[in-house]
Amino acid sequence: MLTVPQADSILQKNPISCPSRRVPLAAVAGCVLREHVAADRDLPPFDRATMDGIAVNSAAFAKGVRAFPVEGLQKAGIPALSLGSRNACIEIMTGAMLPKGCDCVIPAEYIETNGGAAKVRDEFLPSGSLWAARPMINVHRKGSDARKGDILLRAGCRLLTAQIAVAAAVGKSRILVSKTPEIAVVGTGDELVEINRPVKPFQIRRSNTCALAAGLALSGYTRVKRFHIRDDQKRLRAGLKKILAKYDIVILSGGVSMGKLDFVPRVLKQLGVTVLFHKVRQRPGGPLLFGKTSDGKPVFGLPGNPVSTQICFYRYILPYLNKSTGLDTTAAEFAVLDEEVEVETPLTRFLPVKIAYHPDGRLAASPVYTHGSGDYASLAKSDGFVELKEDTCRFSKGSISRLYRW
Repeated sequence: MLTVPQADSILQKNPISCPSRRVPLAAVAGCVLREHVAADRDLPPFDRATMDGIAVNSAAFAKGVRAFPVEGLQKAGIPALSLGSRNACIEIMTGAMLPKGCDCVIPAEYIETNGGAAKVRDEFLPSGSLWAARPMINVHRKGSDARKGDILLRAGCRLLTAQIAVAAAVGKSRILVSKTPEIAVVGTGDELVEINRPVKPFQIRRSNTCALAAGLALSGYTRVKRFHIRDDQKRLRAGLKKILAKYDIVILSGGVSMGKLDFVPRVLKQLGVTVLFHKVRQRPGGPLLFGKTSDGKPVFGLPGNPVSTQICFYRYILPYLNKSTGLDTTAAEFAVLDEEVEVETPLTRFLPVKIAYHPDGRLAASPVYTHGSGDYASLAKSDGFVELKEDTCRFSKGSISRLYRW
């Protein structure tokens, strides 16, 4: 039986290849960027006003001018106007170009307009004031955010709202991203019924495939199809044969343990899947299986108990997908245990936890104990799980563990 680090090593050596493709920016939300994105010009591209008000020459204000004749209106989206008189001003809107001859903006709340002149109110003091008129006050300087050619987004990031805004700002109407794999999520078991069907006393609803599909979608993997196959060897072989031929990745839930009706391992072998590992020294999720088809498609077999399914997905499958699609996931998160934890056997233990932030900045994890791997209700009370390494059964309060969030 493999250790958790050995299982990790096998997974890392067997990623799938997710080709890159250039797609419209409107279609890349959640995708992984596969190219650097650079500034196509200075950002901002011109000196711009950060407030509505008047643009003036600070030297005139320093000499005592407080009433400035208004020469024009500088709106956003038009070329810069020019100041005719050094003692005059130009009304200006937020985001507009700074007019030529002006070097600062006095906010509108400090201005009184009367008879074509803008008078600066007494609160706007010339010295010792936060708002004293001085060169480039309330002006967003050209190139202060980035210079032309600066890398703004690096390959390997996920394209979320901020990244998409940056790409749009530099004119990337089409962008190179990883192609999202097509994923089949397959539940097995005669006791499972679809969630909208009547349920008998000896049946349970199909929660695992719903949870897995949701976890994939929330992580940017939206090309997912759910299936269910009964505990019948012939049906399983026929169904998986079609699924393996069509989908890039197959994730099975159930049927991978040692029971008489756990047909998944033998059926996968019959279909030409090379099982690279089956069973890991961990709890929950010990029967975890990973293999590859003859044409290199990955197949995961997760234990059917809901807690095992969830934990194995976030601990193994999601990191595997992220690595395969080129996502930069080098940063790991850690938390300190809020209480002492004892386990019965020295296996790697994945413990559901509730997260709290202490005033001293520590990320604290409080155990959420379940009533076994079938207790999916308890998972809703947790924020994720910590990984407690094997070879010890006691973990003291304050010990540090790797954290995985749902």
